[in-house]
Amino acid sequence: MPVVRFPEVLTDLRTKILDGTHPAGEPLAHTEDLMRTYGVSRQVITNAMRALKEEGLVWRVANKGMIVLGPAVVIQIPMAIDFRDEPTAWAAACRRAGTTGHLTTVLSRATPATEEVAHNLRLPAKAKVIISEIRGEIEGQLVCLDQLYWSRERHDAGSYDVERSTGLVELQTRVRPAGPKEALTFRVSRGSPLLDLTRITCNQAGEPLQLLRRLANPQRVHIVDQRLPLTSP
Repeated sequence: MPVVRFPEVLTDLRTKILDGTHPAGEPLAHTEDLMRTYGVSRQVITNAMRALKEEGLVWRVANKGMIVLGPAVVIQIPMAIDFRDEPTAWAAACRRAGTTGHLTTVLSRATPATEEVAHNLRLPAKAKVIISEIRGEIEGQLVCLDQLYWSRERHDAGSYDVERSTGLVELQTRVRPAGPKEALTFRVSRGSPLLDLTRITCNQAGEPLQLLRRLANPQRVHIVDQRLPLTSP
């Protein structure tokens, strides 16, 4: 008897992807073939494909159709960490999850601070900052994009030492829908949730030294910080 409802179609396709019936790297059957197989309308298949994309199990490739990605590997990374330790922590998180991955700086440049960056770092308007653009990948797939800012004047060798030994961090986390360009960048459906993280690293006196803006795919990256002290409002 054919499956006739969207939840059943989605469950059946998901199960066959996860158990390898539909192998990773191979295309799913065309929409018309799936319509005949399940005895459902085009809209049901379209909705199922959209849900599978949001779960990170398929991705549309031009001239090939929906390609199976297979089960997504999730890594757990800390945020309350010195930025110099993050590439090592990322690689270790990937190894724990049984996969490989890298956090790599792809570009650093000097630029005038935007109003938001100047506010967060308590700098004069348009003060010179260094921005580093960083990519986090798991098995070659982009899952995290960072922009790390710091004041060129403040970030001397002394502030590095203070930061590592007695640094403080302020963390802000929100979830927001992926825009059109972000959806293409992260290979998710438009409107899929993204983690939007802000970390300000300060010295012991509370002077901000760095600003990190991080976008991450929550289907691939979870934030886990351990043994943090309790705080009072």
